[in-house]
Formats: sequence, C-alpha cells, structure tokens
Amino acid sequence: MIFDLTIRLTVLRRWLADGYHRFVYGLNGFFLAEKERVALWYPVIFATGIGLYFSLPSEPLITTTFCLFLFSCFLTWDCRKQTVRLLACGFFLLFCGGIFLTQLRVFILSEPRIKTRTGLVTVTGTVQESLIYPEGGSRIILKNVRIDSFADWKTPAKIWLTLPPEIQTPQTGDLIKTEAFLQPPYPAGTPTGFDFSRLLYFQKTGAIGFARHDFKILKASEQSTLRSAINQKIDAVMPVDTAGVAKALVTGNAKGIPLKTVQDYRDAGIAHVLSVSGLHMSLLAGLVFAVIRTLLALIPAAALYWNTKKIAATAALIVCFFYLHISGFSYPAQRAFIMLAFALTAVLFNRRALSVVSLAWAAFFILLFFPESLCTAGFQLSFAAVTALICAYEAGIGKYTRLLEKKESFLFYCLSCLAAVALTTLIASFATAPFTVFHFKRLPVYSLIGNLLSSSVTGIWVMPALTAGTLMMPFGLEKPFLTLASFGISLINKSAEITASLPFSVYLFPPMPFWGLMLAVFGGLWLCLWQGRHRFWGLAVFCFSLITPFFTVLPDMYVSSGTAAFRNKENTLIFKEGSGNYMMKKAWLEESGQEQEKTTICPYGLCLYEKNGFKIGYAHTKIGAYDACQMTDLDVLFITVDFDEKCPVGHLYSRNDISSAGVYTLFVRPDGLKITSTAREKGFRPWTISYPLISLSGELHDIIRPAKYKIKAKIINEPNRL
Repeated sequence: MIFDLTIRLTVLRRWLADGYHRFVYGLNGFFLAEKERVALWYPVIFATGIGLYFSLPSEPLITTTFCLFLFSCFLTWDCRKQTVRLLACGFFLLFCGGIFLTQLRVFILSEPRIKTRTGLVTVTGTVQESLIYPEGGSRIILKNVRIDSFADWKTPAKIWLTLPPEIQTPQTGDLIKTEAFLQPPYPAGTPTGFDFSRLLYFQKTGAIGFARHDFKILKASEQSTLRSAINQKIDAVMPVDTAGVAKALVTGNAKGIPLKTVQDYRDAGIAHVLSVSGLHMSLLAGLVFAVIRTLLALIPAAALYWNTKKIAATAALIVCFFYLHISGFSYPAQRAFIMLAFALTAVLFNRRALSVVSLAWAAFFILLFFPESLCTAGFQLSFAAVTALICAYEAGIGKYTRLLEKKESFLFYCLSCLAAVALTTLIASFATAPFTVFHFKRLPVYSLIGNLLSSSVTGIWVMPALTAGTLMMPFGLEKPFLTLASFGISLINKSAEITASLPFSVYLFPPMPFWGLMLAVFGGLWLCLWQGRHRFWGLAVFCFSLITPFFTVLPDMYVSSGTAAFRNKENTLIFKEGSGNYMMKKAWLEESGQEQEKTTICPYGLCLYEKNGFKIGYAHTKIGAYDACQMTDLDVLFITVDFDEKCPVGHLYSRNDISSAGVYTLFVRPDGLKITSTAREKGFRPWTISYPLISLSGELHDIIRPAKYKIKAKIINEPNRL
C-alpha cells in the first residue's frame, strides 16, 4: 500500500513538473510572438499603480511607497542581464512608480482646505476665471484669497464662489471684495459617483461658497486674457444658442452652452463634438498642412528649392500648439496634440509615425505629469475610442487599401467615405460604451445617425470657418467667417435635437460596479494590444462587462446634511432643505437609474420611510427631531440640526456624524439594515473632510514657525455605530 502511494505521488509530481514546463514554454512562446507589443503595456501597468493609489481606503505613508519604489529600482537593476526577469521587474517598477509619483503629486499640490461651514465672512481675491450660466447666475474662481479672521496658513489658495443672477459677473483679473458663506467642497454624491472634492483638490481649490451681497472692485483688470478676448468676439457675433458651441470648439469653454443643447448632444451620441479632442486637432492640422503646402506649391521657387512638406508640417505643429493653449489644455486635447506631434515630427525626420506607439507615449506622458487624469471621464473616453480605432485600422488596413485600389470611381469613393464614417462611429461607440454607462448611466442608441451629419458638417464647414474667423480676429475681419460657422452649428444643433427626440433614443442603465468597468478595461486592452488569435478572448470579457450593471443592488435611501432621497418603484422622492445640493441630487437620480423625481415636503420637519418592517426617520428641524425622539418604533434616525436632547433610538446619527460622513446610503433588507457612507467608501484621503491635516504646507509652517498661542486638540474618529 505504501509502495502504491509512493508511485502515485511520483507520477503526480512528474505530471505537475511537466505541466509547469509546458506553461513556461508556452508563456515564452507567447511573449516571443508578441515581443513587439509588450512595450505597449508599460503605460497600462503605470496606470494600474495610479488606479490602486486612488482606490486605497486610507492614505499610505509616503515613506512606505518611497521604499517600495526604491526596492523596485534596485530589483530591476539586479535583473538587468536576464530578459524575462527584467521584463517582470520593469512592470513591477512601473507599478510602484505609479503609486509613489501619484502620492508625491498629491503632497505637492497640498493647499489649505476649509473643514466646516463658516458664517458670513469677507473674502478678497483676484478673479481667475468667470463663467455665466445660461439658466441664470454665474460662477467665479478666486485666487490669492484673503479671508477675514483666517490665518494665512489655513486660508485656501483658491475658492469657488457662486453668484446669484442679480449680481453682475466680474471680469477675469479683477481684484474684488465680497461677503460669502463658505463650506468644504461637496463629497461624492454616491459611493461610485463623481468625487467633486477630489477634482477641486487637484485644482488647489479649498472651499466653495455663495456670495450674499454684490462685490466691490478694488482694482480693475488691466488687460483680458487671450481666451476671454476670443470668447467676447464670438459672443458679439453669434447668437446664444450657437455661441456656446463655438466657444467650446475654439477655447474649450463648454459651460456656456444651454442645458437643453448639451442634453440633445448627449442623447444623439455626439457629445464628443463639444470637447476639444482628436477630431478638432486633426482637422485643424490637416487644414493648415494642406493650405500651407498648396500656397507654397503655387510659388515656383519655393516648390523647386524648399521642402514644402516639412514647412507645412512645422506650421501645422505650431498652430496646433497655439490651439492647445487657447483650448484650455484638456486631457483629450493633450492626447491629440502629443499624437500629432509624433506624426508631424516623423515627417520632419523622414520617418513613419507609428500611431499605436504615439498613443502609448501620449498616455504615459499625461499620466506622468497629471496622474489624476486617470479618474476623469474625458481621459477614459478619449483613450478608449482612439485605441479601438487605431487597432481596428491596423487589423483591416491591408484589405481596405487593396479594395480601394480596385475601385477608382467617384461614386465608390463617396460610398467608401460614408462607410468609413459609419464604421468609425460604430467602433468608437462600442469601445466607449462601458465608460459611458459607468459615468452617465445612459447609452445613446442613434449615435450612428447623429455622427454621420455632425462629423461631415464639423470637418467641412464649421472648423474651417472658425479657424479662419479666429485668425482674422486681430484684423477685425472675423464677422463673415463666424456668421458662416453659426449656420453650420445651427444645423448640427437641429440634427441633434431631431435625433434625440426619436423614440427610445436613450437606454438607461443601472449603476455599473467598479469591477465591471475593470473587466471592460482589461478585455478591451487584451483585444487591442495583442495581435494573435488569443486576443479575441478579450472580446468576450469586454461584452460581459456590459451586462454587469444588472447585477447591481440599488440603495433604498440617501442622506446628506441638506438633502434626502427615498427610492421607490415609481420615482425618486427628493427632500431639499433650502436650495439643496444640485450635484448630489443629480447623482442620486442617475444612481437610481430613473429620470423621474418628485420633491416632497415633510410635515413638521420629519420625513419617515418604511420598508421590510424597518422605520427610518429624517429630521431637519428641532420640532421634527423632538417628535422623532418621542416615537418608540424608529430603527434609525438622522438629525441635521443641533439637537442636545436624549433620543432613545437604536441608531442615531447627529449633524456632526452626517457632515463627517458626507453621504449615507441605506439598504433596507428583510434580514437587517446596511448603512454605509462615502467617507468610509472613499477613505481618509487628503481631499476628504475627515482627513486630519488641514494641509501639508500649513502643518509644516506650524512646525517650523509655531504660533505664539496654540490650541491643541485631539481628533477622535468615532467607530461606526452599527
């Protein structure tokens, strides 16, 4: 018996050894066949490290991440003579580098932040940016801020102020003084929603507020910026409905577009037209390249003795950089410019530009200097669409070129252009579908119809007219060109409105889980970056990610300090205290997967919600809180006002608890209640209210130059009461 067992173990050991060797040989053969594509995964691994840092539940010690990065450097150096180990260590180095460099940028951008709401304070600052909303009111961003009763080391570098409609918007560069109520930036409306506080952290904005009175101009702006001057020229010529779109195409300022027009563009599947990206950058570069080379060809001496191709490429590169500057340096525009710079520089050196390589370098450069861009929808949508288009072009370029060589008629050329636009739209829409569902919970159905007209009108009509009008602005001759562009934009707006009004133009999705988005990213990259037949396994994973939203269990209730939402089968009931929070309200409606909402008024300041035998209360007045404390059947009570009375409730959440938690989400199940908060989901990060430090720079200033009088306080994080 022992002899038989020994024989079986020996056979099993040999079988495992043979399997291991087969796996190693197969893996080596795989990398040998794909050795030219392995380098394309470098920015992917770097982005994985960045994504891991942003998904951590709490802020790691920077000494830990630095030691990990240093260890990966030494490990890579030690394995430099072994190819396979060097490749693995290189991936590990990029992964650790993504974590450490992202945290380093977070510490570099650290600025003071307001932790709690303030009373009416006097604010002085210089207007960095001003924006007028089409529906009324405006928003300004102040820099070089001074706040009465605030020490310099805890005064935010920038604040975001909302002005009521009756107050005139100041000009960029004005030094103003006003009175306002300030508060911390809003946290994410839902655990998987857009984190507004993180966005403002990377913009060095430490507070948002609402101006109560009109401002006083202490010093008027001496000169306007180039972008504001171009916007003023456009507003002077074009009507309101087309001026917003024109400013979005030229200067990247899409905030002035009416909300209905923006919604029509989204429902028609042509929202990418409003974002300066590869479409506009390539059209501008191609237009400048063609015009310059044609003009030089008309001069005999220049055509004979000069290299007109390189001169046109240089001019196109300069104009594209100028366009990148006035468009606001958005992430899609940066990606498009880097790729165009690769292509035009290759022309200067008589080389062929590899599009997929330039795309990888563009991703790496943007993530190296702006790692926070990985979490933005613009970055994800732009790179997803371009990656799919380039790899689809690489896969079918040979057959398509041979087909064009056989058919040379004008009719076939027009049909091939139409088919190319349709195929491009289908590929880009399919590639960006998971990201659209994750961020916006909606998917346009007729994007093919919308893009067939908008792409041709934008490329042939609108962009050339806007380019000529912008170039003629210094001479005062921009009016005819901008008027011509206005007619083209009106045609696009009308087509978007018609497409969006078609039945079933938009399909609403439940919220996609984060792991579903990661499946889409992995499957899409596996399909696009490899070249063998094994890449089609990624297509199955990518398609499976599109059904993951239907596995999501939606919360029954959301609670913040000023708003509460109760979801039922018909619609979402919204209670708003005062003006409420529009961004959180919108996030809750998107999270519920419904467009209907109904504002409810709770009698005596107490809202009640019952489900599965559990009763939940939401008190927003002292009378409502007193009445709720008299009830004996309440399981959970949220109080958003200062209330010191004893309340015999199983789970009580005070005003301070709600403020520190951000937003509470409740799942009412038959077996019990599950209550989570965005503070717990997002963790104690530098951009959250619950993070102990006001700012790294302020704490260092306090250590190096201590104040004469200090008040020491110990921050205690209360454990979850459930």
